[in-house]
Amino acid sequence: MFQKSNSVKKAWGALRSGFAAVAVFSLFLNLLMLAGPLYMLQVYDRVLTSQNIETLIALTLLLGGVFVVIGCLDLMRMRILNRLGARFELEIGEPILAAAMRRRVQGHSVAGENPVDDVNGFRDFISGTTLTAFFDAPWIPIYLALLYVLHPLLGLLGVSGAVVLTLLALINNARAQTPMQDAAFARGRSDALFQTSERNAELAHAMGMKSDLARRWSALQAQTQIFKTKASDRIATFSVISKTIRMGLQSAILGLGAALAISGETTAGVMIAATIVLARALAPIDQLIGQWRSFLAARGSYHKLKSLAADYPSAPPRLQLPRPEISLAASIAQAGPPRAQNATIGGINFALDAGDVVAVIGPSGSGKSTLAKMLAGIWMPQRGAITLDGTAMSKWDTEDLGRLVGYLPQDVDLFDGTIRENIARFSTTIDDAQVLQAAMSADVHELISTLPDGYETKIGNGYFLSGGQRQRIALARALYNDPFILVLDEPNSDLDSTGEQALRKAIQSARERGAIVIVMTHRPSTLQAVNKVLILSNGTQTQFGDKDDVLRPTQQNVLDGQRPKQVKRVKQQLRMEGTAQ
Repeated sequence: MFQKSNSVKKAWGALRSGFAAVAVFSLFLNLLMLAGPLYMLQVYDRVLTSQNIETLIALTLLLGGVFVVIGCLDLMRMRILNRLGARFELEIGEPILAAAMRRRVQGHSVAGENPVDDVNGFRDFISGTTLTAFFDAPWIPIYLALLYVLHPLLGLLGVSGAVVLTLLALINNARAQTPMQDAAFARGRSDALFQTSERNAELAHAMGMKSDLARRWSALQAQTQIFKTKASDRIATFSVISKTIRMGLQSAILGLGAALAISGETTAGVMIAATIVLARALAPIDQLIGQWRSFLAARGSYHKLKSLAADYPSAPPRLQLPRPEISLAASIAQAGPPRAQNATIGGINFALDAGDVVAVIGPSGSGKSTLAKMLAGIWMPQRGAITLDGTAMSKWDTEDLGRLVGYLPQDVDLFDGTIRENIARFSTTIDDAQVLQAAMSADVHELISTLPDGYETKIGNGYFLSGGQRQRIALARALYNDPFILVLDEPNSDLDSTGEQALRKAIQSARERGAIVIVMTHRPSTLQAVNKVLILSNGTQTQFGDKDDVLRPTQQNVLDGQRPKQVKRVKQQLRMEGTAQ
C-alpha cells in the first residue's frame, strides 16, 4: 500500500545530523564554560593567599584563550543553525507551494493564511538564538550537580530555583498559547482584507470605498492588537517574575556562600564560583521564558505546515498513459465546486471526436464556468466521469493531464516572469519553436514584437498590458505544445474585432490539427468557428448536437417545445453578422 510521507516531517528529520553537530558544539561550549568558575576558585583560594602574580597572569591568559575558543565554537554553532534553517526552507518550499495550490483548487483556502509566512517564521526560529537554549538546557542538571559538589546547601538552593523557573515556563506556555492562537487568526483576517483592498485599489478608489475599507481594516487590526497585547502582557509578566527570581537567587546563593565561608564550611572561591555556576544553570530557562512568544509562533507555524502537507499530499506516481487522439466524453450526474453544499451542474451527457469544436451557451449562472473547470481537469465530478479515449481523467497523472489541456479562464492572470516564460507555462525546458508557434496561432506575435524587449518583456515589472493583450497572451499559453483539449471560458470578453478574428483563426487551426475545443461564450461571433452547440440552463444540459440542428428555426423540442430565448438571440445576431459580412 502506498504510504503518504509528510514533506515537512521529512525535511525536519533531515536536519538531525546538523542538530547532532550543534549538540556536539554545545557539549564543548558548556564544558569550557566551567573555566570561569574554576578561574575564580583558583584566584580566591590560591592566588590571593599565595600573592603569586605570575600564577594570576598565567591563569588569566589561559582563561582568555578559553574565551576565544568559546567564541569560535558559538559562532560555528550559529552558522550551522543558519544553514539548517536555509536547508529546511529550501526543502519544503516546493512541496508547500504544491500543497497550497492543491488546497486552493479544492476550495479549502483560509482567508489570510499565508504558508510563506509560516515557512519564513519557522526558518527564523531554527536560525535564531531561541533554539540554542534548548541545546543548553540538558546541561542544567550538570551545573546543579556541580553546585551540590561545592556544597549540598548550594545545590539545594539551585535546584529549588530551577524548579520554580521551570514551573513558571510551563504556566507561561499554558497562559499564552490561547491568546497567541487568537491573535494569529485575527491577524489572518486583517491581512486578507489588506491584500484584497490593495489588489482592488482602483475599484475602491472609483467607488469611494477607501475610507470604509480602511476603517474596517483598522477595526480588525484593533481586534488583533487586543489578543496580541493580552498574550504579550502575560509573557512579559512571567518574564519579569522569572528575571526577578533569578536575580534574587543569585543574591541568595552569594549570601549563602558567604555564610558558609564565614562558618568555615567553604571558601570565598566557592562562594564566587557558585554564583557563576548558578547563573549559567538558570540562563537557558530565563532565555526560553523571555523568548517564549517566538517559540509559540514557531510551533504554530510548524503544525500548520505539517497539517497542510498531510491534508494535501502529492498524488502517488501513476502509469504514464498514451496521448489521447480520438475522443472526449462527459457523463456528469452531479458536480460542483469541491466545497459546495449542493451540485451546480448535472445531467450532462455528450461526446466529442477529434476536430470537434463545441460552443457551450447559456445565461449567467447556468454552470458554464463549472463545466469548463471539469473539462479542464481542475475539478472532478462527484458523480460521473469525463473520459479521454475511454480513460477517466481522474486516472491520469495531474502533470501529464495538464500538458494535454489548454485552459483560458475568464479572469486572466499572467505570472511574474517574461512573456516567453508565460507562454511556455514556465517549463524548465522551453521549446522556443513551440512558443513562436503558439504566439503565431494566437495572432499575438506582432503585438509581442512591438514590446520593448519582445518575448523577454517582463510581466509584473511595471510594464502595463491591456486586458485584451493579456487575454491574447494567455490564449497563446493555452495553445502551447498543441494540447489535445482546449477549454476557452469567455475567451473574447476583452477582445476587439481584430482579437476576435485571431481567436476564430486559432480555434480553426486547433480544429484542423485534430484538437477538441470547448468554448464557453455569450458572443455569437464565436459560433462561426464551431460545429457543435451545447445549451445549459440552470446547470442542466438542455440540448446538444450539430450547430445547424440545434439552431434550426423549425426545431421545437427544447424546454417543452419552446426554444430558449438565448438560442433565438444567438440566431438573430448570427443572421445580422452574416449580412454585415
